[in-house]
Amino acid sequence: MKLKGYLALVVLAALPAFAQAQLAQPPAPTATRPVTLQAPSPPASAPRETPQDPARPEPSRPPNKPKPVPKPKLVVPPPPARPIYDSKGQLAPHMRQTSPGRVLDTRTNRYY
Repeated sequence: MKLKGYLALVVLAALPAFAQAQLAQPPAPTATRPVTLQAPSPPASAPRETPQDPARPEPSRPPNKPKPVPKPKLVVPPPPARPIYDSKGQLAPHMRQTSPGRVLDTRTNRYY
């Protein structure tokens, strides 16, 4: 029991120091190493433009032909839902056909 009392006393005595350490400002990022700036890079030289010969005519370009406008695709509605029957031949309203030969049971979320 004495050991727990001493341990509690040590923890309570150290608690203000731990709390103050959390409130301290972090050190500056350059406090541990010197600041070095990179030297500015030389400006990129601009490509020189050669003066064009005024006597040389520009090649003639054919006029741009407009692209043909594609016809809009017709929207085909899905076929109407057919009734689904179970193995006993009774109507199964909880079944939904997802693709040919595939049915979803909405009660159990299983495909058959």
